[in-house]
Amino acid sequence: MTNRLLSAVVLISALGFGMNNAAEAKEPVKIGVPPWQGAEVKSAVVAEILRQTGYSVETSSAAAPLVFQELAQGRLDFNLSAWVPGQDAAFGPHVQAGRIEVVGENLAGASTGLAVPAELAPEGLDSVEDLAEYADTLGQTVFCIEPGSGAMLVLDRAIEENLYGLGDWRALASSTEGMLTQVGRSIQREQLLVFCAWSPHWMNIAFDIRFLDDPLGHWGGAGDTRVLTLARRGLADDRPKLYRFLQRFRIDAATQSNWIHDYAQQDLALETIAQRWIEANGDLIRSWWEDREGLPES
Repeated sequence: MTNRLLSAVVLISALGFGMNNAAEAKEPVKIGVPPWQGAEVKSAVVAEILRQTGYSVETSSAAAPLVFQELAQGRLDFNLSAWVPGQDAAFGPHVQAGRIEVVGENLAGASTGLAVPAELAPEGLDSVEDLAEYADTLGQTVFCIEPGSGAMLVLDRAIEENLYGLGDWRALASSTEGMLTQVGRSIQREQLLVFCAWSPHWMNIAFDIRFLDDPLGHWGGAGDTRVLTLARRGLADDRPKLYRFLQRFRIDAATQSNWIHDYAQQDLALETIAQRWIEANGDLIRSWWEDREGLPES
C-alpha cells in the first residue's frame, strides 16, 4: 500500500468509527448504482468511507428504474442518484406507497436543462424561448442522451407539449459519450448546436457551457433540480448510524464535477479518487458521523 493510501486508512481509523459501527456492520451494505459516471464515482466515495469506518459494502449496477424496484423490494439499502424532476415518475410511486424513503438531498448546486457552447452562442440566445429564432441554424434539433433517460423524457415531453415552440423539433438520442463527442466536434467546427446538459458533470470543466434560461421551469434548472438519497423502508431502524450518515452526506456540484472529470477524462481509478478525497477531507467526514444536537440520534 502506498503512503498516500495508508495515510487515508489511518486517518479514518483514528476517528474511531470502526468499533462504533461494528453492530451495524454484520451484513454488507448494498448500494444501487445506475451506470452513469456521476453515480458511479459518488457511490465509490461513499462506499470507501463506509469500508474505512467498519462496514462491508456491495454495489449493484443496474438501470435506474431497476435500482428503484430493488430498493422498493428491500434488496438494496440505498441509492445516491435520484434526480428530480427527471426521475420523479420512476421512483415517486414507490415513495408514495411507503416502499422507499427519501433520506435527503446529497448534492448542492445541481442543474439540468438545455445548453449551447458559450463561445458560439450569438447575443440574444439566452433562453429556451429564443431557440425558435435560431431554428434553421440549429436544424430544429436538440442533441440528447439515451432513450428513456430522465433528460430524454423531459425533452420529449417539451416537444409533445410544444413548449417554447419546440413542437416541430426533433430530439436526437445518443449515449452521453456520443452526445458530448458531437458537442466537441461542433465546437471545433464552430457550428452552433443545442444539447441536453447537467451539472455536476465533466462537461462543465471540459467545455464553456451556457445553460439556457427556462422561464417555465420545465427542466427544473438551478435551484429546482435536486439529487436525492433514497433508502429502503426500515433502514433507519436497522442501521441508524448509517442512516444518520446518509442524512448528512452532501457535496457540491463542483466537487462531483471534478470527481467525474478525474474518472472519465483522466482515467483515474474510482478507488484512487475516493481515497484521495477522503485523505483531504477528514474533518468533514467526521462531522457526518459524530452525534450533534438537532439531528436524530441512534
